[in-house]
Amino acid sequence: MGQENSIKKGDGLDGRAAMVLKAVVESFALSGEPVGSRAISKNYGFNLCPASIRNVMADLEEGGFIFSPHTSAGREPSDKGYRYYVDALVAPTHLPENEMENIRDAAHGAQWREVAELLASVSRTLASLSRQASLIGIVSWGGSPIKKIKFVGIDDTRIMAVSVFQGGDARTQLIRACQPYTQDELDKLSNFFNDNFAGMTLDGIKRKLAEELTGDRKRVDSLMRQAAAMAALMEGEGDASTEAFIHVDGASNLLEGGGKYSMDITGMRAVFRAFDEKSKLVSLLNRCLKGDGVSLVIGSEAGLDGFSDFTLVTHGFHSPEGAMGGVGIIGPKTLDYGRAMSLVAYAARQVTERFNG
Repeated sequence: MGQENSIKKGDGLDGRAAMVLKAVVESFALSGEPVGSRAISKNYGFNLCPASIRNVMADLEEGGFIFSPHTSAGREPSDKGYRYYVDALVAPTHLPENEMENIRDAAHGAQWREVAELLASVSRTLASLSRQASLIGIVSWGGSPIKKIKFVGIDDTRIMAVSVFQGGDARTQLIRACQPYTQDELDKLSNFFNDNFAGMTLDGIKRKLAEELTGDRKRVDSLMRQAAAMAALMEGEGDASTEAFIHVDGASNLLEGGGKYSMDITGMRAVFRAFDEKSKLVSLLNRCLKGDGVSLVIGSEAGLDGFSDFTLVTHGFHSPEGAMGGVGIIGPKTLDYGRAMSLVAYAARQVTERFNG
C-alpha cells in the first residue's frame, strides 16, 4: 500500500520500486524486448519472488513509469520512467584513459585555425567513441570582442563574413543579405566596422548602431544602415545561416543501431531532417544549455516530430570572451546514459580549456 501511495503522489519511488524500474530500463536496453517479472527475478533477484515483482511493476505502470506496448506480459520504460532513471538512478561512468586522450587530441590539435575545424574534430571523435550521432555547436557569440571583420561576396546576396576575435579564434559565417552588394561595397562595410567598432562585442556593436540610428538623423547614412543590417544577420537574426557553427557527425550510427532496440523508420527520417535543418538543432541545444552540467532531452520532451525514440545528452562550454555552445550525443533512449554523460562532460571541458588556452 505504501509503495502504491508513494508512486501516485509524484516522482518519489521507494528503494524497491527504484530497483525494479532500473532493472526494466537496463533489461529493455539489452534485449529490445518488453520485460517481464520472471526475467527480472531470474537476472536480478532482489530477494523478491516474481509475484512481488509483478505487484511493484503494476504500481510503476499505474504511476506512468512503464507501460505495456501491446498484449505482451512484458513492460517497457516510458519517457517518465527514463527521466526518473537518468535523474535518480544513473551516475557518470569512468572513461578509459585512451578515450580521454582521444578527446584531448581532438580539442587541442595545433592545426585548428578556425573554430569550425575544432568543432568538427571533437564531433567526429564523440561519434566514434559513442557509436551514436554527435553534435557540437556555438549558439551565442554576442559576448566575444571582435578584433577584425572581413566581408567577401560569393554572389549578389550571399556573403562570407570572417570575424577574428581578440582571443585569436576565427568565425567564418555564410549570411544571406536582403539586397545585392558589390565587393567594393563590402570592402567599405568591412572598413566601417573595423574603424569604428574594433574591440567591441557584436552585442555592443548592435547597441551602438541602434543609438546612432535613433539619434542625430543628419549623421545617419546608407552605410550605417547597411552596417546595422549586417550586424543583425551576423547575430543570427533575419536569414543568417547557422550551418558554420553546428556540426553533426555519426548519423549512420543511428541506422546501425546502438543496441537491439528497433527504432521507428518515421522517427529516423525526422531526426535526419533535423540534422539538415540546423535551426532545429540550435533551438534544442539552446534549451539544454539553460541548465548547468549535463542536460538530457528524452523522447517527447524535445517537442519535435519523430524524436520520440531518441535522447539528446548535452553539456555546455564557453570561452573567456563569452561565446557559449554545447556538446551533445543523440542516440536511442536505450543508450548507455552513464557513458554518454561522461563523454559529453569531458568533451565540453576540453573545448572550454582549448578556448581558455
